[in-house]
Amino acid sequence: MKKLFTTLLVLVAFTINAQKTAYNDFYKDHKEDSQFSMSVPVSLTNFLSDEDTEEIDVLLKKAEHCKVTIFNNEGNSVEKSFRKFARRNGLTTLVKVKDGKDRAAIYFKEKGDLIKEIIVKANSDEENLVMVGLKVSLTQDEFADIVSSLKDKKASR
Repeated sequence: MKKLFTTLLVLVAFTINAQKTAYNDFYKDHKEDSQFSMSVPVSLTNFLSDEDTEEIDVLLKKAEHCKVTIFNNEGNSVEKSFRKFARRNGLTTLVKVKDGKDRAAIYFKEKGDLIKEIIVKANSDEENLVMVGLKVSLTQDEFADIVSSLKDKKASR
C-alpha cells in the first residue's frame, strides 16, 4: 500500500510540474478575466490548423502541452498586464504585427539552449484577447529553421 501511495504521489508531482509554464502562471493571475480556457492535447492540435505544413508538424511533435484562452480585455488591462509579465519572466518577442486595430505577437522563453515555451497573443478589438501557450522543447536551430521556412513560404505567396 505504501508503494502504491508513493507511486501515485510521485506521478501527481510530475503531472503538476509538467504543466508549469509562464503562460499558466499568467493564466492563474488573470483567471477572473478569462471568458474561455481549454487545454488541448497536442495530438488534437493538427485539427486546429487549416494548412498542412511540415514546419507546424515539426513544432507540434516537439510540443508537450497546449492551452488556448480568451480573456476579457476591457481597457486593455490584460494586455498591459501581459507586457509587464513578459518583461519580468524573460519572454523574448519574436514578432509583433499591427494592422489597424488587429494586433498579434509571438513570444518565446528559453532555458539554456532550448526553447521551452511559445506564446501567441492576438486581438482584433479592445474587448477580447486570445492567447495560446505551447510548451515545447526545441533547440534554437530547430526553432530558427521553422521560423525561416515559414517566412519563406509566406513571402512566396
